[in-house]
Amino acid sequence: MKIKTLSDSEFLQACAALAALVGADYAPDVVVGILTGGGYVGREVCRSLPPDARRRYWELKVQRTGTPLKERAGVRWILRYTPLGILNGLRRLESCLLERRSKRTTPMRQGEFAVPPELDVFLKSGGRKILLTDDAIDSGATMMWVKNQFIEQYKDLEIKVAVITVTTPHPLVDADYALYRDRVLVRFPWSNDMKRE
Repeated sequence: MKIKTLSDSEFLQACAALAALVGADYAPDVVVGILTGGGYVGREVCRSLPPDARRRYWELKVQRTGTPLKERAGVRWILRYTPLGILNGLRRLESCLLERRSKRTTPMRQGEFAVPPELDVFLKSGGRKILLTDDAIDSGATMMWVKNQFIEQYKDLEIKVAVITVTTPHPLVDADYALYRDRVLVRFPWSNDMKRE
């Protein structure tokens, strides 16, 4: 399992490369950034896509169980002083545990799918191409939940997914566009275990 660390500038380059993959064959009407990581990715991808005055951008918060625990300040402080080799080992362990757990039970996601009125009107009046963005797909449960929410509320949508990395071999929903696959774990500038000089 390879681990790739992206600095701020490397992250911007990765988003531009991802936008180039998308823009080569897809012109989304709406780009949706799935918070938190997907918000960073979505904003940059949206900026890097060929200009389209009609295009809309929206951010949606979806959480998996365990995320609030990792975001506690104490955990972040401990990780800041942990050697990189141990951090890489913890990342690999977490990835293996998530993959094993998702094989036993289908992961659940929670969130509020409240489309803003202006975007709702846009989707009902012709905005049919949706691009879902996130930093990574692990089990694919988040993408499945978001796609299902769109499908339940709107008819005749074309939904595609763009992420920086897909970390598991058979997610519930795969990415149409990804920079990395084959179990590449990416440490992003906002990651709890990112080392700042």
